[in-house]
Amino acid sequence: MRVLHRTFLTFSLGLLAGALAWTLPAAGADVHWTPAGVQQLGDADRAVWSIDSAPGRPNILLLATSGHGVLRSVDRGATWTAAIAKVDAWVVRFDPDHAGVAYAGTAGAGLFKSVDGGVTWSPSNQGLTDLDVRAIALNKDVLVAGTSHGVFSSADAAATWQSLGLADLNIDAVALLPTAKGLTLLAGADNGVSTGGSYLFRSQDLSASWSSIHLPGDPGVVASVSVGGLPASASDRPVVVGTAGGLFRSDDAATTWTQVGGLPETDFNLALFNPANPEQLYVASDGDLGAGGVFRSLDRGSTWSPVGFGLPAHPRVTALALQPAAPLTVFAATWNPTTQQVGLYHIPDPDATSGSTQVAPKPSSAAANPPPASGPARSTATPGAAPTVSLAARVAIAAGAVMLVLIAVAVVGARRFGSS
Repeated sequence: MRVLHRTFLTFSLGLLAGALAWTLPAAGADVHWTPAGVQQLGDADRAVWSIDSAPGRPNILLLATSGHGVLRSVDRGATWTAAIAKVDAWVVRFDPDHAGVAYAGTAGAGLFKSVDGGVTWSPSNQGLTDLDVRAIALNKDVLVAGTSHGVFSSADAAATWQSLGLADLNIDAVALLPTAKGLTLLAGADNGVSTGGSYLFRSQDLSASWSSIHLPGDPGVVASVSVGGLPASASDRPVVVGTAGGLFRSDDAATTWTQVGGLPETDFNLALFNPANPEQLYVASDGDLGAGGVFRSLDRGSTWSPVGFGLPAHPRVTALALQPAAPLTVFAATWNPTTQQVGLYHIPDPDATSGSTQVAPKPSSAAANPPPASGPARSTATPGAAPTVSLAARVAIAAGAVMLVLIAVAVVGARRFGSS
């Protein structure tokens, strides 16, 4: 009988350890997210839409917010000052190739440029006929803006702009993909034609000539597009697209696409590659399907782990950024639609390393992420992927395992007391 007691207790403890391991955050990462500065950065019913850090100067951060415009920090988010006031801002981007240069896209005031690290700003809108700038992409001397009426480009550091078409679409994401033939421009929309149509478009010559990209399963609106560095053993850079119906990845210059599985739900629509290692990917969700939060993969998206604890319950993550210092730091902005509370958090991830891959510049996309637009019904199933369970369910399983262990201990104790 004592052997049976020991066996039952050992099994219960093993079940507890396994259940708890399943709910733990990414190995090596700091367990808790740390709040960065004030929590109410935007209007009570709006959000922080974009975060970026100055290349080589990790203490300098920019935020694009609603109500408070563009905010700037020189102490990694402990305190903030207004950099561009009296505007609603969608996106901020530091130029990785020109020190001190930064750009900000606003809702109605157009694009602003700074040449002193975000201290002072000037509008730069000549030729930009739509002043609702939602996304910015940069590559060397090429600058692209996504607006509520199409795509615009500049070849002279935002001094002048030219329309590239798609004027009937709200462009929430743009990215420049270097290929053997030059730069390919990718643009994602939050309106368009769903059934048989597309929300993702490609221009292979930076002109107004576009072709539609049809993602598997017609996943809906495109919220973000991220381009990674060039892996050591590959000829093309990886691309990940976040949509209303899941994440999709291409490893052949945006020609073919597969859905990324292994996440609790399909609405993980923010994605960023580690700029030092394209095998490492971070994703976040607006929580529309109840699985908000930040997850990380170190193996090209094959497996995923939650990044830390301490974000608000069921967080709607509205902005995500990676600061490639040592160790890499993850920044996330959240918004609670019930309490209307806005938050900004950061967490180090010492497991994020450059590995054996080629070091590449920061991914050249920064997409604004408005509240999800109504669209096609979202499927929570990932074709061909193993079944996944939400983090809340994992915690419930762990709690059940704890209860089982307590019962086991009580039974063993009672048997020993009764036999004494």
